[in-house]
Amino acid sequence: DAGSSGYVTFPLFRKIIELLEERDASDIVVFGGGIVPEEDVVPLQEIGVAKIFTPGATTGEITGWVTEYFAQEKSS
Repeated sequence: DAGSSGYVTFPLFRKIIELLEERDASDIVVFGGGIVPEEDVVPLQEIGVAKIFTPGATTGEITGWVTEYFAQEKSS
């Protein structure tokens, strides 16, 4: 199983992705943040989490990413 053993957030993200897929809503962008072990970032991205922000990320960084992400989606 991907993710750190005992790590609570990984299974929660996985469940959110699964529920979205079950409801034909996988077009909803999932992102999050907090204290996430570095070794879990790539596995989270591999299951469909678009972005993980680590502690210290500013509101400007987060809103900047959201703006850029959706601008790219709109143009593609």
